[in-house]
Amino acid sequence: MNSDYDADISENRVEYIDVNSEDQGIYTPPTAADIEEILKFANIDSNEIAPIVQHLYSHAEIDKECTEYKILELDDHLLQALKSGDSISFRGEPEEEAVLCTSNRTYEVKEAETSNTCLLVPKLKLKDEVFVEGLTEKIVEEVEVVGAFKSYLEVRECSPRLSKLQLILEPSSFKGLEYEKNIDQSSLYDWERLRNEIQASDGEILDAFPKFLIVEMNGYYRLIAFEFEARALPMMLDLIEENSWAIDEIDKKESYDALKDIIPESVFECLFYAYTELSSKTKQDGSLLYKFDEAKTSRLLAKILLESVPVNNYDDFMEAWKIGSPDCILPKEEYLYGCAIVVQHKQTLRKQVISYPEANLPNNLIKRLKELFKVKDKWTVPEIAPYIEKFATRNQDVNAILTKYARVSTINNIKYYSAKHGK
Repeated sequence: MNSDYDADISENRVEYIDVNSEDQGIYTPPTAADIEEILKFANIDSNEIAPIVQHLYSHAEIDKECTEYKILELDDHLLQALKSGDSISFRGEPEEEAVLCTSNRTYEVKEAETSNTCLLVPKLKLKDEVFVEGLTEKIVEEVEVVGAFKSYLEVRECSPRLSKLQLILEPSSFKGLEYEKNIDQSSLYDWERLRNEIQASDGEILDAFPKFLIVEMNGYYRLIAFEFEARALPMMLDLIEENSWAIDEIDKKESYDALKDIIPESVFECLFYAYTELSSKTKQDGSLLYKFDEAKTSRLLAKILLESVPVNNYDDFMEAWKIGSPDCILPKEEYLYGCAIVVQHKQTLRKQVISYPEANLPNNLIKRLKELFKVKDKWTVPEIAPYIEKFATRNQDVNAILTKYARVSTINNIKYYSAKHGK
């Protein structure tokens, strides 16, 4: 007889001994006497070993990697999700790297090697189960090893991969009631089809709907096309002057009643809540009033101008932007962050406003930063944040990303970030 695995007598670990016959004939399970003989040969006191000794054996070749099972690393959230019965699923198309999702978090998954071979032993007793009071003789129990592993699936929380939402919903986007007859029904996405193709948790997908202007229409999820957004919001803003409202006295019901023949209710609801917030004022009967978010509203009006003329002289653009805005909304340069950049022309040294939408940049963080620092040498945090906040997680915010991947400098008490390995 020989021992392939030494007995572990640590108080914090389970003891086991693996004994296999050297004979190539019929396998004979070890007896208590065999165990005592091995312990004596190893100079180990029998009293230091638990009364129940577990003999590990395998019908398969133990030195080969198991393909039937995979070892998955769990953090506290994943462990609690399993214990509470939360759904956990791998998501992604065959050509994509898989992600692991709970109901509200997304993890990237990578295969990592272990320094030691891990054995999968489903019926192995743990410490509290092998110490039994009153047992004076060793009891040998056979426990099968069903798999050996030299690698495992390592998980790390990542930002949800939501950019594909726009790509797959663009063909069926809502452009106006007059275009609905042209929609290809096969391009429509219901909830199950959508969640199966997007690499994000259900909660993160639902949270992204208002940001991407996605609405449910007749059981399908539809993206509101930019051309309709650019048509609808100005009509909503025109009601301010028509009704002599202050910017913080917007009546939602009156707004919808005035536009319901042009804007379906679900689309109106989405756009209204995207560009307004509750006002501190109310109507005389106590019903709620709203106010337009100046930053979001101004940004959309700027995007409309940039759609037709992507490169503009700074002063001319700011003037046109002001003329195209309601009197109660004053455009500011900071409202351009995330949709345009302000740079100085190298020859004329005059400032320019250039269309630079976040959606057009690479979905890889390193490649995106490279593009950002190519188009502009130095960025403040407010300027660059809209372009990288999609990569932020609970453990790594925008400032942490910049600290890790960019170089910081201070000019006139203003902190700037530039390429880490730039000149």
